[in-house]
Amino acid sequence: MKVLLVNAPPIKMIGITGQIYPPLGILYLASYVRSKRNDLDISVLDGYVEDKHDFVNKIIDFAPDVLGVSFTTQAASGAFALIKEVKQRNKNIFIVIGGPHTTAMPEDCFDKSQPDIAVLGEGEKTFDEILTKFQNAYADISSIAGTMVKKNGVLIRNNTRPLIENLDELPFPARDLVDIRKYPGYMYKKFSRDTSLLSARGCPFNCLYCSNPVWKQQKPWYRLRSPKNVADEMQFIKDEYNIREFFDQTDEFNGSKKWAEQMCDEIISRDMDIVFKAQMRVDNVDGELVAKLKKAGLWMVLFGLESCHDRTLKGINKKQTREMMDRAMDTFKETGIKCFGLFMGFNVWETDGRLCYENKADTLCTLSYIKNLIKDNKLHLFGWSMTTPYPGSQLYDIAIRHNLIDRKYIGNWEYFDSGSIFIMKLPDVSSDDWAEVINSGKKLQAKMLLRSGTFNIKSIPIYVKKAWYLTRQNIQRKYEKIC
Repeated sequence: MKVLLVNAPPIKMIGITGQIYPPLGILYLASYVRSKRNDLDISVLDGYVEDKHDFVNKIIDFAPDVLGVSFTTQAASGAFALIKEVKQRNKNIFIVIGGPHTTAMPEDCFDKSQPDIAVLGEGEKTFDEILTKFQNAYADISSIAGTMVKKNGVLIRNNTRPLIENLDELPFPARDLVDIRKYPGYMYKKFSRDTSLLSARGCPFNCLYCSNPVWKQQKPWYRLRSPKNVADEMQFIKDEYNIREFFDQTDEFNGSKKWAEQMCDEIISRDMDIVFKAQMRVDNVDGELVAKLKKAGLWMVLFGLESCHDRTLKGINKKQTREMMDRAMDTFKETGIKCFGLFMGFNVWETDGRLCYENKADTLCTLSYIKNLIKDNKLHLFGWSMTTPYPGSQLYDIAIRHNLIDRKYIGNWEYFDSGSIFIMKLPDVSSDDWAEVINSGKKLQAKMLLRSGTFNIKSIPIYVKKAWYLTRQNIQRKYEKIC
């Protein structure tokens, strides 16, 4: 049986996350089903790095029996166009869709394209069952747990599939199915090459703006691999690809402080000679953990700081305060580990059903806070984006209730790009306001980028594209204002 898994190409190639590292989601799918059967001719295509003008031709030429299409919200419009064209050119290809947008809005996916079945939530066991029943011409695929199908014109949502209890049972992602050299890696790094991994699935917290529907359909929200299993993967990558730097893309490396310490101990005991970056929370940090992180090879921590205002942090359910943020950055400063802060402009929330949000002055205050952190050598790098109501988040529901999203954007998912556009219409916030805010932040980002000393030169083309897109947006906005 021939199986092709694709990371759908977005219509707009502005966001950079999907371009810098291999698509671990479909690589986990590939490795899992490959481990369960020996009859597969399986391949992977990543729409973020392949020539999108020839993408469908490659699918048709491969002629898979089963085509799996995974996509985020930003790539959804591109995925729908791809599915339609594939079906037009070869109606015999069985199409399975999955990923964050499919899980958050399966009805939208069936309305705008023609998949044969949709995987909702964690995909490995569900996809394996789909392949098994597909091979059996007489098997009924309409009742597979963790899926949605359309039968006789009616959408059927099947029972939720239980989560995989022991993540160590999963084989490492099938990185051999992609050309790892095509991925430039993170924009900041110690070595010439780095790659990503995931030490956990999900997050124990519930921030308002977070769209994590794949892992939050059921409990537990947070599952950890064993430190040994993660270190084994690091060692495998180092031996196989000669890569010594890693970015753990887990939402919260220190979601469990005990586990984080054990992970450090495992790396230290092996004398692995690696470095890594990790995303962490500010409320689960102390000197003992940070010392271990330093010894294990952590050189940069990424904090989701979001705003300098305590009322905002409370409103978006961040479960942290400005005092906690400052204390955590002070602790890391003492060890020399660099801090990367992730911030959002124009945060939105509800209080007792009443719409609350940050205005221009509030957001510029956060930018001033960032400048002071940089001046005090507490913050070395930062991310600057506009608050975006992604489907699957509580923020999306708030935005719909208060009619904050222009109708032209709903369904045109390629515009849901937090780094380049602000799609919500807030009272007293004009297009000039958000343009000034985003441009001010991007200018400071560029300045810090050049001063960092760890800038990845291979990422320059990506940043040139983003800079050109923002410039074009400003020109268009000014033209529309004149007209």
